[in-house]
Amino acid sequence: VDMELLADEKAMLLLACGGGSPYVTKPDWPWLTDVSWGRICQLGKLSDRVWQRFPERFKGSADGWRRVFDSALPLDTSWPMGLKEAMSPLQRTLVVLAVRPDTTITGLQQVISAKLGKEFLEPPTLDLERCFNDSKSCTPLIFVLSSGADPMEQVMRLAQRMGVGGNIHSVSLGQGQGPKAEKAITEGSMDGSWVILQNCHLAPSWMGTLEDMVENLNPENVAETFRLWLTAMPSSDVPVSVLQNGFKMTIEPPKGLKSNLLRAYLAVDRDWFHEACCRDEACAHAFRKLFFGLCFFHAAIQERSVYGALGWNIPYQFSEADRQICIMQLEMFLTENETIPYSALRYTASEANYGGRVTEVHDRRCITMLITDYYCPDILRDEYKFSPSGIYYAPPFSELDGYIEYIRNLPFNQMPEAFGLHANANMVARINEAMKLLQTACSLQPKTTTSEGGGQSETLLVEATAQYLKELPQPFDSERVVNEYPVAYEESMNTVLHQEVLRYNRLVVRVRSTLVDVGKAVQGLVPMSSELEYVATGILMNQQPTSWKSVTYPSLKPLASYISDLRARLDFFQKWILDGIPPAFWLPGFFFTQSFITGQMQNYARRFQLPIDTLIWNFKVQKPDDELDLKPETGCFVYGLFMDGARWDDKDDVIAESLPKALFSEIPQIHFIPCEMNQDVTDKNKVYHSPIYKTSERKGVLLTTGHSTNFVMMVLLPIAKQHSEKYWTKRGVACLTQLDD
Repeated sequence: VDMELLADEKAMLLLACGGGSPYVTKPDWPWLTDVSWGRICQLGKLSDRVWQRFPERFKGSADGWRRVFDSALPLDTSWPMGLKEAMSPLQRTLVVLAVRPDTTITGLQQVISAKLGKEFLEPPTLDLERCFNDSKSCTPLIFVLSSGADPMEQVMRLAQRMGVGGNIHSVSLGQGQGPKAEKAITEGSMDGSWVILQNCHLAPSWMGTLEDMVENLNPENVAETFRLWLTAMPSSDVPVSVLQNGFKMTIEPPKGLKSNLLRAYLAVDRDWFHEACCRDEACAHAFRKLFFGLCFFHAAIQERSVYGALGWNIPYQFSEADRQICIMQLEMFLTENETIPYSALRYTASEANYGGRVTEVHDRRCITMLITDYYCPDILRDEYKFSPSGIYYAPPFSELDGYIEYIRNLPFNQMPEAFGLHANANMVARINEAMKLLQTACSLQPKTTTSEGGGQSETLLVEATAQYLKELPQPFDSERVVNEYPVAYEESMNTVLHQEVLRYNRLVVRVRSTLVDVGKAVQGLVPMSSELEYVATGILMNQQPTSWKSVTYPSLKPLASYISDLRARLDFFQKWILDGIPPAFWLPGFFFTQSFITGQMQNYARRFQLPIDTLIWNFKVQKPDDELDLKPETGCFVYGLFMDGARWDDKDDVIAESLPKALFSEIPQIHFIPCEMNQDVTDKNKVYHSPIYKTSERKGVLLTTGHSTNFVMMVLLPIAKQHSEKYWTKRGVACLTQLDD
């Protein structure tokens, strides 16, 4: 198949059309993002004649491409200039990757169907008995786990059929379980029993021992009926030799809100459900309504993880045990109380049982607000709906089969509204899936040159390093900066500038030196060390080299975009050095954003002789056409923020719903205004406390404050009368200092 694909097109696909800056001026089309236009320009560099002058021809068909962009099925609609008919499946996939990246997976499916056949798109059903029959006593059977999957029930059923149900040793690996696992393997290999080692990824220090024991299994000394079963999440700690010699299997758990709800209700004991809280009719009615609400809550918080950071900043492994303890508490509270203790129910669910797993402070805020939709007096009314469309609700009082029938009639494909998210969240999920797939495929490509069009690696490295070195300036003259901006009590920005210059100098020195050395290593002038190999791999794969990450700022951008972003940051500080402290500050440009925020607050405190711990920030979003050439009387102007999950409405000066297919929106300049706490007149019911994060990933190393290293600060933004803070919290709305590309 690889021989049938053009090498440059395959490389462009795996790099997600990244790797350079636009060389044709972007048309002024509101629906066309800078990222999309950059990808379109990259397609114009491909060798096939269908790509000749592609950016220029694209600009000449505004209406046609707008129809493609607006279409629900862009691969099925007509394209301008008859391009779709003239292109191969791979070429069409490259176009939708640039114009509508959320449909990339559909394009890849068409490529696979055309080249390999439709059967490769249908995952085979796991036949565990067949896998067992194909295995040998010395061959480990390895389950590669995914979130929510548990193969143990299937293994136990197989053991019953094979007649070894009572001859199984199961060890859940973790601290102190290594000796037990060794004993189980030693005894099992002699007496022919089955040994199941669960969660191997949780015992990385013991994996070397496991590797030795597996290698020493000798068919002559091992009982014929012995089997070693291993379960592990994808992890680099699992020994490669064990994976290579083992029989690898995976089970995907049921996905989606409907499957989650159905699994919960099918596991309910009918007699218990009929008799629970049967003290009186009102108690039974309340129990069944709240029981459904709890199951819906459980499914919702699990499925929110599909939407990435919009759902949860950190993915959590909520389990059925969490739901089960909540069910027991629900029955107990309703049985023992005349009135429903909603506060206690909410606390035990969102703070204790489920909330005990939630470690990030803004995720805790979200889960405590989500539970109020299901543990509330309104749920007892049949008219109460969980979503605006009215599709999702707690069904009227009935027996167990009535609830199962309602669940079976729910839409197969869940809608984001069920979780309080905007419809654009589906696009986010599909784009994330596509980018992850391409990154994984790219990481599997050989790093050496090949004869099939891949012999250009050395040339690409030389050209790329030269281009990047040309883009990046030399380090700042730190001594000059100290002399021109001396440390001053009344101006903390001078200290901030010193710190930023030192941080960026360290980064620039590392980046430039490694780029120079890679260029020399390719030419044979210096040896290619392991660090330089990582840098060279990063250049070829358009990814940030790992050796830079210890000295760089948080960024998810591909390498080419990262270099452009770094240059923009350096230009911002160079202009500051040459022209003086700017009237408005580009917030994303700061290496350590919190030092700038603290410095501004410190300036105000020193100017008015106030304790800094008595001050807070107020915020005023400016109009896009406001002049910001002069420094404000107090505080500072900042710009460069993006809003994720919503947009800023310039007309009404409030947070508003995202436009269709617009995943991010720029926020105009914001006036940060220091204010004494006792003089703050902000109505907290009319603002949304929006967190600011450095990247769209939103997660980082968790600090003792409950915040992550990715978190910058909270900004208070006005909201419309019909909305509440809960509404936008469920939407997952946050501000970002930078996008991913």
